[in-house]
Amino acid sequence: MKDFNDLKQEYLKILSKVDESFFNTVHEYSKFKEGLSGLFLASEPNHYWTAKNKIMIMGAETRGWNIKLDQAYTLDHYMLKSIEKNKNFFQKMMVEPRTKKITFHDFTRAVADKSGSEGLIYCNLFCFAWKEKSPIKSKYFEQIKSISFELLDAQIAYFEPNIIIFANGSQNTIYRREFFNPKLYSKGQDYSDESIEKNQLYKFIYDEKFLCYRIQHPSTIKGKSAALAARKKLLELLPE
Repeated sequence: MKDFNDLKQEYLKILSKVDESFFNTVHEYSKFKEGLSGLFLASEPNHYWTAKNKIMIMGAETRGWNIKLDQAYTLDHYMLKSIEKNKNFFQKMMVEPRTKKITFHDFTRAVADKSGSEGLIYCNLFCFAWKEKSPIKSKYFEQIKSISFELLDAQIAYFEPNIIIFANGSQNTIYRREFFNPKLYSKGQDYSDESIEKNQLYKFIYDEKFLCYRIQHPSTIKGKSAALAARKKLLELLPE
């Protein structure tokens, strides 16, 4: 069993290299004033290390994710509040009513219902949103991407999930592949024999360590029925 304080220290090591204006909303040159969201950091579920199934679900980016501090800004306090917000928000999402809507967290709830919620990690490809949308068009995107990838690397190394589900949408494919190098994919499998196209659901092993599934973002509008069929198949494939 690992100690979450170790990941917190990794977070701090990464974030301490970043200009404070990315986090401190009252900074003279705060990026928040230009449209940057608060920082998104994955938290650890209470019973993660005893969970039967450890699954990391990776979205695209968070929208309107702002961190409210209850004391003067310090990086350490900001980091802790970000982790706390992630944990409280995800716990709340897990107990929301099950509906037939198609949102990101309708999908995470469906995964929890199949495989348990104790081992679910909610993270994002990008740790910031820009004007409540993808940060790709932000003038700070290269910095955002760099921070995001370092944080992801630390999260994956710490949590060592059994399964990673990529649900970040086709517009982010180039960046996902930039971090998760396709040269490290093996044992790829699609489900075209079940009339599910490869771009809707694909299974592979990453770096000989992680069982991965790639789907479209759950709230995708284009190819809605095909994406729904792919999600249904994925849920069948996940362990109980």
